[in-house]
Amino acid sequence: MSLRDQAAADLRTILEDVDGFGWPITVTDPAGTTAALTGFSSDIGETIDPDTGLAVSGRRASVAIPIAALTDAGLGIPRGVHDSSTGAWRVSFDDSAGNTHTLKVSGAFPDRAIGAVTCWLEAYQP
Repeated sequence: MSLRDQAAADLRTILEDVDGFGWPITVTDPAGTTAALTGFSSDIGETIDPDTGLAVSGRRASVAIPIAALTDAGLGIPRGVHDSSTGAWRVSFDDSAGNTHTLKVSGAFPDRAIGAVTCWLEAYQP
């Protein structure tokens, strides 16, 4: 096994480790196919303005999911859709207090070399 293959296998193990940082994430494609997966999630309410260097209020949420897990679940690689009326990829996960958040994918950044996709998320109104 090459070093790259080993890194890809290790990444999937780390992302899906429910005893570590892996977190339950539900992914729904535009056709309505849903899969319960495990990956990393983040949802923060403060970012840094790159022009001023000052902290500003603004939600920045993302998930990282193994591409193989999406494929195994019969899903493709999510992609950002700006117009929700045409069908958006949606992601749901609970925060640490147990509140469920459903967000839409605004941008997806697959890394096919290591086998993971990171999705930027934004508010979603069904």
